[in-house]
Amino acid sequence: MKNILIPTDFSVSAENAAQYGVMLAKALNANITLCNVYKVPSEAPMAAQVAWPLMDEAELENESESGLTQLVAKISKDNCSSEDCFCPEISFESEKGNVCKVVKELVKRKKIELVIMGTAGAGKIVQWALGSNSKTMIDEANFPVMYIPYVAKYKTIKKIAFTTNLSVDDLEPLQYLSRFAAQLDAEIIVYHITNFEAERNEKLEGLNKLFFEEVVSKIENKKIVFENIWHSDVSEGLKFIRNNKEIDVVAMVHRQHNLLDKLINGSYVHKFSRFTNVPLLVFQPSRKISE
Repeated sequence: MKNILIPTDFSVSAENAAQYGVMLAKALNANITLCNVYKVPSEAPMAAQVAWPLMDEAELENESESGLTQLVAKISKDNCSSEDCFCPEISFESEKGNVCKVVKELVKRKKIELVIMGTAGAGKIVQWALGSNSKTMIDEANFPVMYIPYVAKYKTIKKIAFTTNLSVDDLEPLQYLSRFAAQLDAEIIVYHITNFEAERNEKLEGLNKLFFEEVVSKIENKKIVFENIWHSDVSEGLKFIRNNKEIDVVAMVHRQHNLLDKLINGSYVHKFSRFTNVPLLVFQPSRKISE
């Protein structure tokens, strides 16, 4: 891994994600691009009906670049020293527009391999990090995004949990995760949440066999184990993973539901992101990653 992107709105949770990102980049020998996306009030919907402060685009851009310069200095001072074997090169981008659109463009232009964003965690909400931008990113990103809860502090990543429903769409996410874990010398625990009735059905349908033939056999990583979590409720099974103190990162594939369920309940990833205190690495299914 060579390039990590960290969007920031200069909030406390976003700075925490940047601090975490620097330490992770050091472990991965990767460089970092920080980005801040600002909006010009006069271009926003309903702008004519609101009395906006008299700040033009140039002022907003200068404010954004000043904040990024200060953030680079702070996270470099806090996490890097002359004694380090490797310290990431940190650059920044200040862009006008929509957060998700700008992030997508930067991922493509700068060949970004991982995006890191901050969240409040434990059910709290930060307007930028867990608001519409983050939710949209989970739904639309066709690249890996790691969400860092406000309470999460970097520690050496030794165990990564990956949840699966035995879908062949998990192949590319697991291949990516295998390379990521190998760089960190971390173990991957692949969890399948199931119950005895579902287990019988899965065997009848050949899902277990298909998953191992089409996915597991193509993963080149010796530090990977597979475990079933026996529970009839997927949410309760995920809670078990979330509360496992030995897990340093949880990785999940975001699976789209039908429109009604999506509007009412959201995906398991959306739910998990609201309550986890552990960093959450989110993938899209293989077919969407390749789009």
